[in-house]
Amino acid sequence: MSLRSVLEADAYDDHGAAPQPALSLTEIAYRRLEEAIVTLSLRPGAVLTEAQLIDMVGVGRTPVREALIRLAQQGLVEVLPRKGVVVAGINAIDIMAALDAREVLERLIAGDAARRASPRERIGIVEKARAMRAAALEGDANAYMRLDKELDAEVAAAARSPYATRAVEPLQALIRRAWYHFERRDDLLPAAGHHVAFAQALATADPAAAMTASDALMAHLRSGLLATIDRD
Repeated sequence: MSLRSVLEADAYDDHGAAPQPALSLTEIAYRRLEEAIVTLSLRPGAVLTEAQLIDMVGVGRTPVREALIRLAQQGLVEVLPRKGVVVAGINAIDIMAALDAREVLERLIAGDAARRASPRERIGIVEKARAMRAAALEGDANAYMRLDKELDAEVAAAARSPYATRAVEPLQALIRRAWYHFERRDDLLPAAGHHVAFAQALATADPAAAMTASDALMAHLRSGLLATIDRD
């Protein structure tokens, strides 16, 4: 997928239908840059000027600067005064450390979401996971990963645990990026199956089942990434 496609796609739903509710310019800049970094449209180690980034995302200087502050806090970029912006590299040790922390937080969020989600939220979470499986069946990795991010956001909203969800968000981005870097496309269907199982467990309103399914998903991610890292 081209960078232009990445930047334009977030304005529409999964069927290319009506625009989503209006977002702030800062949020638009953040989402577009984060997706370009995670999907490697902006390669690790790339050095870009602020002007280039403004042109890429199509919004003004202030929203881009605010988005870059957030991305820097998440470890995805380094802002060098008067020199530009460097896209962070990918390090296997950092990935495993991020996964260690993510596993604990995801378990907490899963339990909270199972307890607190509304019926509508439970249905939406299951439907999103099924959409991930459909994207996996089509071999559409970019759609799959966009849906994965949306599923994480829906589970976070259902959990109503803002501190845990803010803490886990950058770790989720790091792991998605690692998936792209190590070309885990052969893992689409197995991973989708774990997401569907997790969503269904959460929908039963059983916190223990949701946490067990979250653990299984994290274990699957860990084993797949370790196997790929060892191979490379």
